[in-house]
This record gives sequence, structure tokens and C-alpha cells, in this order.
Amino acid sequence: MESKSTFFILIVIVAVLALSLAALAGYLLIVQGNPGSGDDTRQDGTGDNGEKIKETPKEEDLVKISLYDGSKYFTLKKSGPDDSSIIQVNVTLKCHKTLKRDKKIIVEDMINSRLEEIQELVVRFFMTRTVDDIKDVEMLDRAKDELAEQINSLLNEGVEKPEDVVYKVIFSEWLFQ
Repeated sequence: MESKSTFFILIVIVAVLALSLAALAGYLLIVQGNPGSGDDTRQDGTGDNGEKIKETPKEEDLVKISLYDGSKYFTLKKSGPDDSSIIQVNVTLKCHKTLKRDKKIIVEDMINSRLEEIQELVVRFFMTRTVDDIKDVEMLDRAKDELAEQINSLLNEGVEKPEDVVYKVIFSEWLFQ
């Protein structure tokens, strides 16, 4: 009789251990995430493939800076000898309020000190595009990305640890003829 009760106790112990192991495995997979969850970011903000991962900042950590007072007209590149095309845009930069490398630097002052150089980048961007380029709907997104990249490169000249100052370029107007 004693062997039956010992056998029953051993079965109960094995069942409790199996349930505990299953619960722990479920916790690790569901709550902690599995190793292949797609979170391939490193501490330096790059993924395993070397691409830069862009963090989404909070709205209160950003500031909007208008590049021009109202709309601005730009001449587009001629696609023919008698062709003359213009574009009207209103450009606003959405920037981080402070830099990660130096919290004392006020980004708005940094942008304003290099405003003319940033405006020149915008002029050059449109001078190299034809009206046929501008007609493409995808050009609006490419323009935002390219200008943000160019402006960030300009603002990070001579800096050891460059960081994105401009989070996004916003075109509130995009009219062409």
C-alpha cells in the first residue's frame, strides 16, 4: 500500500514541475519576447544590417521652425529650351528641441544661425528638378527625406558624434506650374 501512495506522490510532483516549466516557458516567450522578435537594434541606434533606426519622439520634444515667411516660389530646371516652370512651397522644419550630445545647445538658435545655408539647400534641390519630376506624387516624400538628410549633414559638419537635428521636413504647400 505504501508503494501506491509513493507512486501517486511522485506523479503529483512531476505534474507540478511540468506545469511550472510550461508556465515559465510561456512567460519567457510572451512577456519577454523571443530572440527572433525583430528587435535588431543595437545600443548605437543601428540595426544588424547597419541601417539607422529612427526613433519617434514625443510631440512636446519637438519644435517647428518655418524657413520662410509664407510661401516661396522656386524656378524649376528647364526640360526644354522654351520651358519655364515654377513651384510654390511653404517649408517648415520639425526639429528636436535639444541635442542628445549637448543639452545646452538650443536647436532653434542653431537653425537660425545657418538659415541662409539651409535655404540655399532648398533652392538647389528645386533647381535640379524638372516639372515632370515634381508631378510625381512620390517626389513629395523623396523631397522631405532628401532635404532632411542634407540639412542634418549641414548641421553636423565637424561634429564627432552626428545626430539628427531635423526630424521631419513639412511642405504645407506644393503647387507647381
